[in-house]
Amino acid sequence: MTGREDDPSSPGRRGINERVNDRENRDTSGGRLPPISRGGSRDFPGLSADFRVDILDHEKEVIVVAELPGAEKDAIMISLLNPQTLRITARRTAPAAEGPGGYSIHERGDGTLSRLVRLPASVISEGASTSFKNGVLEVRLTKMRGRPGPGGREIPIT
Repeated sequence: MTGREDDPSSPGRRGINERVNDRENRDTSGGRLPPISRGGSRDFPGLSADFRVDILDHEKEVIVVAELPGAEKDAIMISLLNPQTLRITARRTAPAAEGPGGYSIHERGDGTLSRLVRLPASVISEGASTSFKNGVLEVRLTKMRGRPGPGGREIPIT
């Protein structure tokens, strides 16, 4: 072995996939990192994320903004499972069938969208406010002071 770059048997000669995989799985200190996640929830690994959320952490409140395309206000449930976990579930109905000829592509179906959201701080359900407009849900939760209380409270959409 010569160690030259143009020698196919050289240990320095590797395929592009090997170089890309090494780059993706190595940090700057040269240590190995866990494999890159392909899908799933960032909040709870292994669970699918059916819709996107933004979480804002302010001084006195946490704001969760969720995209729920195709959902109606009365088909959305919000539950504070514990002081740091929010569950948002929405039922989406399929679009009405078009006239003769039907669909060429039909990707927007009906079904239930659900997601567990890990909050950056402990919150309480009392004083929570919500709004839903143009398929975007906003939930405002007051940060907790003192001891955590019981979870499992539903939050109505106003």
